[in-house]
Amino acid sequence: MQTVVAKNSAAALTRRDGDRLSLPPTFFDVGPTRELTLDQFECLAIDRLQLLRSIEMLKARGFEDKELAGKIREAEKKHIRAASKSSSVYAGLSDSERDCASHFILRLAYCRTEDLRRWFLAQETLLFKTRLEYLTDDEKQDFMAHNGLHFKAVSNEDKNAREHKLKGLSGVNENNFYATVFYEVPFLEALQLIAPRQVYLERGKAYIPFNRLLNIITVRFRQNLSHALTVASTCFDGMTSGDVRILPFLKNMSKQFIGSDFSQRTAQSSVDKLTSPEQVAAAAAVHFPLCMRHLHNGLLKDHKLKHWGRLQYTLFLKGCGMDLDGAVAWMQAQFTQVMSTDQFVKTYAYSFRHMFGKEGARRNYTPYSCMKIIMGNPPEPGAYHGCAFKHAPDSVLVNLLTQEKLAPDSIREIVALAKQGSAAAVAAGAGAMSYQLACQRHFDVTHPDHLVVLQSADARSEAVAQHPNQWFQASVQYHRLKSGAAAAAAPAASTAMAVDETPAVAV
Repeated sequence: MQTVVAKNSAAALTRRDGDRLSLPPTFFDVGPTRELTLDQFECLAIDRLQLLRSIEMLKARGFEDKELAGKIREAEKKHIRAASKSSSVYAGLSDSERDCASHFILRLAYCRTEDLRRWFLAQETLLFKTRLEYLTDDEKQDFMAHNGLHFKAVSNEDKNAREHKLKGLSGVNENNFYATVFYEVPFLEALQLIAPRQVYLERGKAYIPFNRLLNIITVRFRQNLSHALTVASTCFDGMTSGDVRILPFLKNMSKQFIGSDFSQRTAQSSVDKLTSPEQVAAAAAVHFPLCMRHLHNGLLKDHKLKHWGRLQYTLFLKGCGMDLDGAVAWMQAQFTQVMSTDQFVKTYAYSFRHMFGKEGARRNYTPYSCMKIIMGNPPEPGAYHGCAFKHAPDSVLVNLLTQEKLAPDSIREIVALAKQGSAAAVAAGAGAMSYQLACQRHFDVTHPDHLVVLQSADARSEAVAQHPNQWFQASVQYHRLKSGAAAAAAPAASTAMAVDETPAVAV
């Protein structure tokens, strides 16, 4: 199968970042020439999808522009550059080849609907802008020349004649005015710079300082990519009909869960697991994501769960490290408050053993990912399963967040994020991100400074909105590390009196 690898001359624009090269910006406007194996095709797509989803999550956290750019570059190194060094699948592929091939694979996967195109366009545009801003002024000039971006530089004579008009634009002042290069750009290409008064307009022309010209280049990239996605959408069936192996993969790309499936309970540290029924109530109050807390509250209220709720909740406990005996003991203790033990054993015990692979086909069922929960069966009246940010009524969602004593502003922010997903977008797999953004923001609010706390232990919290068990694991590690830091900072006399008698899961 042939895919795209650009030969753009801008690929020569590479810079050192410590011992690593930073990938250059490119318009991705050159056709493919490189052959890929099926494994390479799939791995490249997954790596880029991880990068774009990370960018989406980072945007939602409200970082300042400079800090956001740094975070995006870190994500790029992790998902694009570091992945190539740790996998033999990419042998023989250069960084620029992998970058371009992965872009075109996802361009094909995300061209099918308007919502998918909009999502892909937003993340790729921000990635392009970040890469462009990292170039030096000379490299930016080279990039413009290599890509045919010929903007008319304003002569010194014209610049001096408009000196009093140009000073004050985007950091231009008395000290740097004469060293600043200005460009003359058609009015329509500078629309986004007019409202914030970052350009000077005269006779249909916008006079723009060089540092603001990046916005114009970024708009050009977005326009080109938008057009390319529209064209690709008309050719999707023809391009994918030749190989039935990649068609399902591409169609389901937007719904892919990336990460651990939490099927191996032994992979978790013993202090990060639920090992007994006695720990469930305490862990639910601190470490359960909202969807599982809603199920947990429903179980305590009704002392039973309907079919999809039992699946979602029990498999989550399984992913948290609880074995079959512990899960059955916990569920039996709840169910038998409204039924006899014999009725529980006859009606429900088999299904729990089946979830753990002890009955039927003896299949090892994995805990539900966020995408599976969001796209799954909606809860009927009296049921508690599903995604709280998608399926719970506004009043229930607000009540759940209020129970956690969150600030009213934080509650309004989380609810607003949850309500951004349209039914059409969710059906296509793109709108689900709004619910995951709300979930990620919920984690941010309830775990202050988690990026700093968990980074010190090389733990992950940037993907908690991808899987409920990722949330649980990150929350347990966060509270354990915070408790350890607090104990270390306390006076020796005080710590000697405060003996930690918490169970295996830090609550």
